[in-house]
Amino acid sequence: MDFAQFIPLVLTSFVCAFASLKIMEPLAHGFGLVDKPCSRKNHSGHIPLIGGLSIYVAVLICSSIWLADSKNLQLYLIASTLTVFIGMVDDKYDLSVRVRIFGQVIVASIIVNGANISISQLGDLFGWGAIDLGVLGILFTYLSIMVLMNAFNMIDGLDGLLGLLSINTFGSIAVLFLASGQLEYLAFPLIVLVAVLPYLAFNMRLLKTKANKVYMGDAGSMFIGLTIIVLLSIGTQGESASFKPVVALWLVAVPLMDMLAIIIRRIKKGNSPFKPDRDHLHHILLKYGMSQKQTLFCITLLSVSLSSIGILGQLNNWSESLLLWAFVLLFIVYSRVLKYVSLKVNAKV
Repeated sequence: MDFAQFIPLVLTSFVCAFASLKIMEPLAHGFGLVDKPCSRKNHSGHIPLIGGLSIYVAVLICSSIWLADSKNLQLYLIASTLTVFIGMVDDKYDLSVRVRIFGQVIVASIIVNGANISISQLGDLFGWGAIDLGVLGILFTYLSIMVLMNAFNMIDGLDGLLGLLSINTFGSIAVLFLASGQLEYLAFPLIVLVAVLPYLAFNMRLLKTKANKVYMGDAGSMFIGLTIIVLLSIGTQGESASFKPVVALWLVAVPLMDMLAIIIRRIKKGNSPFKPDRDHLHHILLKYGMSQKQTLFCITLLSVSLSSIGILGQLNNWSESLLLWAFVLLFIVYSRVLKYVSLKVNAKV
């Protein structure tokens, strides 16, 4: 395979994302698109919420230049634009849960009803044949889109975390596209992956220059969640699917398990599942005594390990039911361990 063909598009993606950050950083303060310290956020100063915008701009420009024009690509970009707009408004005005969900439903409608991207084949999960959801696949896809948009939004609470987790997922998807020989799908995850790199450098202040810190913002986290579910849908559906649907669970395991576990805990406490708190995985590890770097390393390592299980399961043709029940068991263990650690930490406070 000639990897040289991908060099122009990844360079374009990186340059556009980096330039967008530099251009938008001073504008963010003027428009009030900044994250201010509050009871749940202990950073200092007003941090520009433009990381996601830079990724979106890079993907938009790069797709328009290097990818073949199609109806599905156009509708994805329209849905992405709406997602980013909703996220920007939410970043600035803190929209209600109902308004955000309504906006996400519209985004999902564009993907499902416009681009005809849906999840109807779940594979042979229980050993009695492939599961075809039929018409219910539409509802399942709506739910999947909204779940991943919110899962990646909720995991964004530590410098570098969302960037590294998204790079891991996009990289894993690219590996599976490559392994399946479907090179026509390989370009897009590479574009998004590279577009995340400049944001990560600014967010974690990895540059030698005194570059200002930036945050992803709801616009970026929801955009990443939307893009991932679209790629997973393309990769797992149809006769020429690149990987088994159950493998997708392992590629997004950490954000998905964190969201599900915290929603269950909130409901058990009698709280709204959408009420913000500081009980996410990274919060608990920090309260347990880990430093930010240690927490970031542990969660990233966990994410990479779980994605690797999914990739190995696909490449070695492991049983789909085995992968499913292993994931269910993993989630149960994850929830129990997190609950135990959380109680132990809170008991010390």
